[in-house]
Amino acid sequence: MHLELGAGALDVLDVPCGESGVPSHRVVLGHPNRSPDLVTHRQAAESGWPLAFDGPSLARHATDRRMPDAVRALADAGSGDRLLLGADTATAAARSVTAAPGCPVRRAGVRPRLVRAVGEEPARRILTENPGRAFGAEWRC
Repeated sequence: MHLELGAGALDVLDVPCGESGVPSHRVVLGHPNRSPDLVTHRQAAESGWPLAFDGPSLARHATDRRMPDAVRALADAGSGDRLLLGADTATAAARSVTAAPGCPVRRAGVRPRLVRAVGEEPARRILTENPGRAFGAEWRC
């Protein structure tokens, strides 16, 4: 679920999780770190919603420098299993596998910062296990 400027994380989920009965772990909140409100981040994570933090930005938005601290605060609070790292890939440049701000920046810049913030094993889980759990599906044939 897209959070414009990271706002409204606690307000937007009444419809999918309340009225429609979608389990909270199946609704990913996107861009929470566009808001510096760590209390709201923590409340959303404690409610079971996966949080997809923004990755690198060509404009070097505040999200780039806030991400490690916000992720560390949530991991320290016991919500590391609900953290995802995403990227706003609305442009071809953002999806690039060879140029910034695409995959090379995420691999060379973001991962080391994440490791410094939370450690190697939590970073590995954030980048591999958490997305698998958030986006995995039970297929019924």
